[in-house]
Amino acid sequence: MIKKIIVISTMTLGLMVSADQSYASSSQQQPSNDQTDVLYVKEDVVTLVDHVNNKADIVNLKTNTTTTISSDVNPILDVKVLNNPQKIVLLKKGKGTKISKLVFSFDGKVTSKTEIALKNAGDKIKWVAPTGKVNERIMVQSNNTFNLYQYPWTKPSVSYNAKISDKGYESVSVMDWEFDGYPNLAIKYRAQGVMSDEYFLKMVNLYSKNETLLKDFNTDFSINSNSNYVTAFSSYTYQAVPGNVTRPSAKDVQKVFRLIDKTTRKETASIKQTFKEEGDISGWITESINGQVFVGNLLEQSWSLFSQEGSIILKQQDWPKDGAAKFLYYNTNSQTAYFLDYSSGKISVIANKIK
Repeated sequence: MIKKIIVISTMTLGLMVSADQSYASSSQQQPSNDQTDVLYVKEDVVTLVDHVNNKADIVNLKTNTTTTISSDVNPILDVKVLNNPQKIVLLKKGKGTKISKLVFSFDGKVTSKTEIALKNAGDKIKWVAPTGKVNERIMVQSNNTFNLYQYPWTKPSVSYNAKISDKGYESVSVMDWEFDGYPNLAIKYRAQGVMSDEYFLKMVNLYSKNETLLKDFNTDFSINSNSNYVTAFSSYTYQAVPGNVTRPSAKDVQKVFRLIDKTTRKETASIKQTFKEEGDISGWITESINGQVFVGNLLEQSWSLFSQEGSIILKQQDWPKDGAAKFLYYNTNSQTAYFLDYSSGKISVIANKIK
């Protein structure tokens, strides 16, 4: 069990955010856990991307310092963390139709800045690091169309039409996707019917054109991707819905996380839990960060931690801020779990020392 809780407010230094500079200022909105992405950088260091305020920060959880790497009005398009060599790549809209690419060291220093003359950034883009003799690439999604570009960025080297036509639904649309290297693309769809929505995942090999559709999801879910796997994980708060609407049942075991092999497109591991439905709020929240899977029980205000292969790391720990804090990272060496607390309107880190 947790023996000690330490609340850390981020400190300042050079480019770092001052302690009294709050998101709650007149020019900033209250940030949201749901709209903040967490990227693992290295031990005790993460990058936070606040989509509410279009802001990116490197947070050193051990030294309690925060370095802002993007806070202007130009929309952040993508952020990637690379380990060999160590760098953080940030893409955002530049002047006119150009894309600005900034490269940072792990301590937040700018090491290079270039512009990419990609005329159409579509609805969403993802940058892909160069490998071997293959240059850097950018995948661009526009509605149902995916185009993969590389220098000189004039025309796509690969295109894919992701449209799904199914008369059983009023519409089927692309909601999210993951792509971190050719040829594997993962796409999440939302299928809208009469008073109900369904979600499913398509795994695509862009070279062979082989496709696998996974439809056994009972609620919305999030997806992440790494070199070998796609992870799909769900969060849900129990609520009253019309009788004809499908939703997770507290009577059933919930598959909150699944690990899917990109090559075979088959599920290789999963995490299943049960959650009671009672009280003012109940359900679960799942996060997947750097191979660690956090599963929070909203009713019990407790959390457990698993490996992505499904083995238990920690069980039934107290959830800081009555379940309102967002999990960031667990350091197995120091046995410290870190959480993000936005209650003050700015970045605060809670460090739970676990014995």
